[in-house]
Amino acid sequence: MAGKYIFRFDDIAPNMDWDNYEYIKRIFDKYNVKPLIGVIPDNQDPELKKFAFKDEDYFWNEMRELQQNGWEIALHGYQHKYVTKEAGIFGIKNQSEFSGLPIEVQNEKIRNGMRLFKSYNIKTDTFMAPSHSLDRNTLRVLKENGITTITDGFALYPYYYDDLLFVPQLFATQRRMPFGIYTFCIHFNSMTKESIDEIEDFIKSNREHIITFSEAKTYATKNPVNTFLGTFFKTSLSFKRGLQNS
Repeated sequence: MAGKYIFRFDDIAPNMDWDNYEYIKRIFDKYNVKPLIGVIPDNQDPELKKFAFKDEDYFWNEMRELQQNGWEIALHGYQHKYVTKEAGIFGIKNQSEFSGLPIEVQNEKIRNGMRLFKSYNIKTDTFMAPSHSLDRNTLRVLKENGITTITDGFALYPYYYDDLLFVPQLFATQRRMPFGIYTFCIHFNSMTKESIDEIEDFIKSNREHIITFSEAKTYATKNPVNTFLGTFFKTSLSFKRGLQNS
């Protein structure tokens, strides 16, 4: 018995490490693995702006081609600029593009992001919060703007909360697990080629257990044991992070 695995790429924008993008894309195409990618509609993140810039027409053509080839796209915030020090409902990082802001401001960000996607013919009903930070106001405006699914949360299987489907994301790096659905959060902008090669090794050894984001949604459950075990994972991970940062 083995778990099921999803790969997601964060921080996809005209400014990114294009060499690493092409390198990891070749690997995923080689094994026919279709990840979920978090695309920033209007990237204004000063750290990401340090990366090489590709023409926006080229970038959005690339995104449409990926989507046509089965890669799934999530709305990764709006501008990926951190404007508060709120960790939100998941309590992972004390920085946010959304948490703590008035609902009207959050609604404008999500609405503008979805409008930009529509203008570039990008379709999505999935949200990927920058730094995993969102609050109850975010959940409300997501629903008002056609978002039904969030790639985040602490559980062993996808679950429903506040009329939204959460596909949990527990680990940043790939690992074998005996059961459950696991999303591996990949930031290839900060990775070495050796680290990307380790992803290929994992894919090669576990290809039959890797699924798409859409396939993961079909495993949704309302079993309370699922969320209980997710809370246990959250506590364990928070404790481990505390030790690492002490």
